[in-house]
Amino acid sequence: MVEPKHLRAALAGIVGLIGLAFPAAAADPDPLGTIRQRGSIAIGVKADYPLFGQLGADGRPEGMEIDLARDLARRLGVEARLVVVTSANRLQRLEDGTVDLVIATLGDTEQRREIVTMIEPNYYASGVNLMVPPDSRLHDWSELRGQKVCATQGAYFNRQLAERYLVDLQLFGNNRDARLAVRAGRCVGWAYDDTAIASDLATPEWAGWRMPLRSALVTPWALALPRAARDSQLRRAVEDVVAAWHRDGTLLRAERRWNIPQSDFLRRTNALWNEADSQGEPVCRRGANGRWPDDCRNRALLSSTEVTGLMRIGLVLKERYGIDLSVVYDSYDRSSFGMGLLRTLVLVLGSMLGALAAGIGAAVAIERRIPLLTPLLHGAVTVLRMTPPLLQIYVVFFGIGAWTVMRWGFAVDPMLAVLLCLSLYAGAAVAQALLEAAQVLAAQLPDFRLGAATLGRALHASRGPINGILVNIAKATGMASAVAVPELISSATSIMAERGNLAVMMNLLMATWFVIILGTVVLLNRAQLWLDRKPGRPRAVEA
Repeated sequence: MVEPKHLRAALAGIVGLIGLAFPAAAADPDPLGTIRQRGSIAIGVKADYPLFGQLGADGRPEGMEIDLARDLARRLGVEARLVVVTSANRLQRLEDGTVDLVIATLGDTEQRREIVTMIEPNYYASGVNLMVPPDSRLHDWSELRGQKVCATQGAYFNRQLAERYLVDLQLFGNNRDARLAVRAGRCVGWAYDDTAIASDLATPEWAGWRMPLRSALVTPWALALPRAARDSQLRRAVEDVVAAWHRDGTLLRAERRWNIPQSDFLRRTNALWNEADSQGEPVCRRGANGRWPDDCRNRALLSSTEVTGLMRIGLVLKERYGIDLSVVYDSYDRSSFGMGLLRTLVLVLGSMLGALAAGIGAAVAIERRIPLLTPLLHGAVTVLRMTPPLLQIYVVFFGIGAWTVMRWGFAVDPMLAVLLCLSLYAGAAVAQALLEAAQVLAAQLPDFRLGAATLGRALHASRGPINGILVNIAKATGMASAVAVPELISSATSIMAERGNLAVMMNLLMATWFVIILGTVVLLNRAQLWLDRKPGRPRAVEA
């Protein structure tokens, strides 16, 4: 049996031999000092990703990332020594010491953070999009359900696309074959990285083709250092350079120079890193702990131990219990959901008040038996009650809206279109309920006639049907998403598409709608009690 002390000695000898065989991989306590001492930094870049990294006519690397690599070296006060890497070997070249840093379209993921040191802030981001022919009418990912979509084998997002959007993926061995298939009409489009698609669309070969959807599964890109550099001065210096790129517009200028379509990520981060607090200091500045503020970091990769407040609560729910309630820990999702809720409340209150106004006005006008107007209103009430509200919204928004654009050059606002149609649809039902109550009251009170003086009595008599009408129209406001109003259902759907947290968001949506409708019922009951308590209120027999 081998004694423990002999075993320890053997292991120490093996580790020593490994250290001799791979001296470059040994941890450098001061990599920034070493780089400055030798006067150059080895940077891994790609040469197979057009516009970001490609070989120029002279056979040398060129592209947006190559420009950034040279600018980084200049700001560190050294020369850039470019080393071409690939997606397959870029992390290996980093860890074996061949390069000091990589800037090579590297997605910032939780798994990669365990292997190497990712630089914050992220310098770019990409997502999945669809390249479609010029005559395609696709506008939303939901329209792809069950359709054939060309994709490239091995892409990290293939499974997520199939699961989230229920597309029928047609997998091809490489990008060339996938593009040939979509050109031949075998698929409605090619799903791939939006930055790569943008590069293709900039070539004459794909003139007229489009990328019509909002990019999904967006993943930020990061510069990377070896794992051993996690707490080094080099990491801090590189992070400061990337922060400066965002602040001074270097990234936006590099994007324009290479004719890359403007990235929403760069536009938002440029604004964020130039934002100042009430004292005029940058919001995104290092704290006492040396880290950037939480709101300036990649929220998708923060842990509950790094944050406080609502963010901490949301991340604890996610990490410990698997409840991905992103509207709690992510400020963007929280803002989107909150704005959707606000629009829904406006639609609910607006459509109920509009329905009451339209219904009362129509009922009183009909009761006055005005020649021509009364039969016209009768016909309108009948048509509005018998026509689906969604169809009315389509007629106003797409039909009348298209005519106003051609005639006067302005489009119908979708929010106003929904409010108008729901108010008229429910208003027609309210008018009918009031007229029926007036008929019953007239049979009981010979002198009764619907008007301003007797309206309260008629409303009291028909309060049951009217309350039901108003509650139902409050539920129907979800139809607004059909004409691109970003209300509650629409905002929740967008979050689910981005995050994949379908079960959690659906339960939250159901609970939120339950509270909205419950609040609507309570509000109507309180309004009825207030009317009943008014002095001199007549106590009529209900219809």
